[in-house]
Amino acid sequence: MVAYSKPYLTFDEQVDRLEQRGLDLDRGFALDALERIGYYRLSAYWYPYRIPDTSASAALGSPVRSDRVRPGTTLEQVVSLYDFDRRLKLLLMDAIERVEVAVRVQLAHTLGAADAFAHRDAERFAPRFSKPRPGRGGTSAHGEWIGKLSLAQSRSKEDFVAHFTAKYGGDLPIWVAVEVIDFGMTSTLYEYTRTPDRNAIAARHGVVDQNGVGNGAALANWMRVLNLARNTCAHHSRLWNRNFVDQIAPSRVGGMPALRHLSDLSARDQARVYPALAITRYLMDSVALDSSWQRRLVTHLDSFPADSVVSHADMGLPPEWRRYLA
Repeated sequence: MVAYSKPYLTFDEQVDRLEQRGLDLDRGFALDALERIGYYRLSAYWYPYRIPDTSASAALGSPVRSDRVRPGTTLEQVVSLYDFDRRLKLLLMDAIERVEVAVRVQLAHTLGAADAFAHRDAERFAPRFSKPRPGRGGTSAHGEWIGKLSLAQSRSKEDFVAHFTAKYGGDLPIWVAVEVIDFGMTSTLYEYTRTPDRNAIAARHGVVDQNGVGNGAALANWMRVLNLARNTCAHHSRLWNRNFVDQIAPSRVGGMPALRHLSDLSARDQARVYPALAITRYLMDSVALDSSWQRRLVTHLDSFPADSVVSHADMGLPPEWRRYLA
């Protein structure tokens, strides 16, 4: 392990460092950007402009970039890329919130029809939900989920939670419990819901297989992808060219003509943000009353600050992306 030895730099010294690394900048603009956004956060957005270090790459057997940027690179380009990404995250969060709320409602309505406290009974879900998991001290996924629900309830400051705790002893019925869980818990609950119910919810949102039957496996996969996207946005991390660990399963989009083109994407593009945008746009047809979000998405993507280094392709967008997202 190497001891960290990089020195503290004042904002003025940070501007000096950027000039040393070849960025063209106005000093006043640079100071303002560094004070508002931060050197480290912005460094993710000038990274594509850094010059490849061919000798270091050859020695290590993997791509390495030098600290210097390509000649002519301006800090304004970097900040424009950052601002595009910032607004993309806000736009995506707007849609994911509506998808999340809609799926919560469908889960509560479907599970609650059988029992107000169906979520507390592991037997009402897929068997693997109650199966002890290796390395977890014998705890099942359902046991962990209930533990997270209890923690979320104890931390909630909502009046309705205090009301239920005082009047009914604390256990929340499913249609109330869904109001205190996060997207990850919603995704987990949906994933372990029994197949007929899961398929019915998927069909409600147009997620179907090639026979037109609700495809719960596809929607469960999408929920995992959107949870990653949502967490990326919520933690203000870089989104525009991120590699997604959870990816869309191309084999499960065949029943949805609007999404079949996802099967044609390269492995690289499958891992970028475009598939998440495509499924979000698809789901918005069932959870939004109008198509204004779709129009705003296309307008925003059109505003991407493309240049000789960065382009729409870095997000995984195919050449005809406007036709698919409009």
